[in-house]
Amino acid sequence: MTAWDAVNYALLAAGLVMLVLGYRRSNRNMLLCAGVLLLAFNGVEDFANGFAEGHAGSSARTL
Repeated sequence: MTAWDAVNYALLAAGLVMLVLGYRRSNRNMLLCAGVLLLAFNGVEDFANGFAEGHAGSSARTL
């Protein structure tokens, strides 16, 4: 199990908990937060890998 797997599972668990709580309490902000967490769960690893590859492959110099 890698660190990214742990981050993905934590985001999934937090998203599902917020989804259930938001639905039971009829709280739109909690439902929005759940949607954002579940969206982040789906793409955080790909985003981080792409960012790292882009940073490593850039030819920009520091100021």
